[in-house]
Amino acid sequence: MSPQLKDIITEAQELTPVEQIELITVISRLLQNTNKLLEINSGFWQPKSFDQLYKEQRVQAVKNIFDFAADFWPKEESVDEFNEFVHKQRHEDRLRN
Repeated sequence: MSPQLKDIITEAQELTPVEQIELITVISRLLQNTNKLLEINSGFWQPKSFDQLYKEQRVQAVKNIFDFAADFWPKEESVDEFNEFVHKQRHEDRLRN
């Protein structure tokens, strides 16, 4: 048993019975919440198969790539200007590193 735990037990013995019960209640809730988090997070470390994901998510296959097209490019800006900007920014980033 660690010295810190011994100190806590000694202090807990000085509490009234009602305070001891409150302490036990708080510690019990903390442990319950910790266990819930462990259960929730355990799925992250046990990945699901593609079949399981498909059954849960019912993702549809892409049938037309143009469904993803968006008309957001500003008319006053050319693709060449954008490419120049990206090239310039990358060059400046390399000089900083």
